[in-house]
Amino acid sequence: MLRITRTVLSQQEIALHLHGRLSGLWAELLRRIAESVLDENLTLTIDLTNVSYADCEGITVLTSLLGRGARDVNAPLFVAEQIRKCKDSNNTQVKQGSSTPAGER
Repeated sequence: MLRITRTVLSQQEIALHLHGRLSGLWAELLRRIAESVLDENLTLTIDLTNVSYADCEGITVLTSLLGRGARDVNAPLFVAEQIRKCKDSNNTQVKQGSSTPAGER
């Protein structure tokens, strides 16, 4: 289960405080809520202090949101490491894909 608390920090900034497990349907819920904030051109901060678990789907959603400009704060060490690994993996795939001739893709 994941509890998401939305806090208005200013007229232009929203914080989402996550509590619990970021996985499955809860990851999708986070994606929908966060994208609605980003679609309004507001600054989004995602507070991960109380995340106790994140699966691959949860990390994928987080990295997607970070790619759209959201900021993560207070990530537990295991979550920060998973995000870093996911980013490194994506960077490696992009580099490999860009060196492949267009006719071979």
